[in-house]
Amino acid sequence: MNGGAHGAFMCIVQLFLKPTDAFQSVLLTGEGRVIFAAEEQYRIRSNLRRSHEDVEIFTSRLANLRQDLGIRQDTSGDKFRIELDGQETNNRGIAGELILRRAEKLKARFGEDVRLGKFAGFDLYLRPSFNDTTEMVVRGQNSYGARVTDTALGTIRSLEATVQGFDERAERLALDITDAHKRVKELGEKVGAKFEREDRFQELTRRQNEIEEKLDLTKNQAPSQAVSDDEITEKNSEVQTPAKAIRSRSKATMKV
Repeated sequence: MNGGAHGAFMCIVQLFLKPTDAFQSVLLTGEGRVIFAAEEQYRIRSNLRRSHEDVEIFTSRLANLRQDLGIRQDTSGDKFRIELDGQETNNRGIAGELILRRAEKLKARFGEDVRLGKFAGFDLYLRPSFNDTTEMVVRGQNSYGARVTDTALGTIRSLEATVQGFDERAERLALDITDAHKRVKELGEKVGAKFEREDRFQELTRRQNEIEEKLDLTKNQAPSQAVSDDEITEKNSEVQTPAKAIRSRSKATMKV
């Protein structure tokens, strides 16, 4: 392709592609198109593999969560009970204060889960984390995190909200499983299919050919026009030559 045709074609490419996809315009010819299609298939297969893994992970978590729902004890209102260091209390303020004190002592033991007691039928742990923070971990078939806040009652509210939120977690996981199955189906249909911009590429190729034909036609016409101008100049010269001859003969006659 000559420089003019290539430049015009790339302008058309920019019009057809979205701004975020403009960099892909250089891949729409020759080996670039093949590479782009291969990369797209690799991306599709990678996403498909991750979607399959998501289905398995979410399904396993939901099954575990349903088991935890079956053994969860009601700790709402006056039913509140918690075991800390082998002692049971029904006072939220005292329980929260004990947790805060233990959490303060454990800040230096980063990455180590320390058993604290039991709550709502589950083992309760403290887990030191980054920036001198500590979180509570409710451990059943799954593990569930709860925040250690700046106050005793705030810490207990976080713990209760975590356990009481199991039903909502189950609903979210069920939706995640449905979405993952949907992605698996959609991506599976794209495996081995032509790449997404194949139709657009074909259109651009047709436009490219049209531009090249027009540019070639213009190029071929230019020499013809130049020849026509030379012929006109030559004819004008032929017309002027007899006229000069006549004037010369007239001068010669006058001298005689």
